[in-house]
Amino acid sequence: MENKFLKGLKWFFDSYIWLGLILLIIDIVTKNVVVQNQANIAGGQNNGIDIIPGFLGINYTINNKVVFGLDIFKNDVATRIVFIVVALLVTGGILFYLIKKWDKVNRFYKACLFMIISGALGNAIDRIFYSAEYLNYYNAEAGRYVSGVVDWIDFYGIWGFNFNIADSAVVVAAFMLIIYMIVMEIIDYRKKKQLEPKVEEDNTKVLSKTEQEKNKYIEENTSKDE
Repeated sequence: MENKFLKGLKWFFDSYIWLGLILLIIDIVTKNVVVQNQANIAGGQNNGIDIIPGFLGINYTINNKVVFGLDIFKNDVATRIVFIVVALLVTGGILFYLIKKWDKVNRFYKACLFMIISGALGNAIDRIFYSAEYLNYYNAEAGRYVSGVVDWIDFYGIWGFNFNIADSAVVVAAFMLIIYMIVMEIIDYRKKKQLEPKVEEDNTKVLSKTEQEKNKYIEENTSKDE
């Protein structure tokens, strides 16, 4: 019984499912803390809370658009539905890939993929469960209270949009995967170069005309002696 428990624990740790769950929980908790304390950290009302003055702060905003402030559909309901469908498709697609290729996918890939899943689910939860009444965020551009994704991390002057833990998980995982693939390509290229057969140097000496005549003379005299 103990061995089965330890094996199950090892499998769970090696799977990196725990990483996705931790990020998802942190994302949900931090968003709700921000919403509950919005009077002090509402971007539309004041400058929020400085963490590192002039660089990093907490600034409560609601992204009721698709991504990075893009309002493709100009309609809250359509945007909400599309976002939820896309998030669920991404999550389902990655889970299907993991289940099918589980034994062939290394730990690094698993960690990155579960980070992406946690990010997609984290923002999908906002769209599905958080109403405009609960979020209590007045969007001056829309002229009304809106629902959407809770964003609260604000890098002043560096990034034009607020974001959250879910966004960070997706971006960091994607960046890690890109770097990893580049490094692996370089390693594979070097291995192939090392395995290529080396061209042996041509050690054949080109004789000068004098040496050729000398060798010819030696050969002729040798023949006469015989």
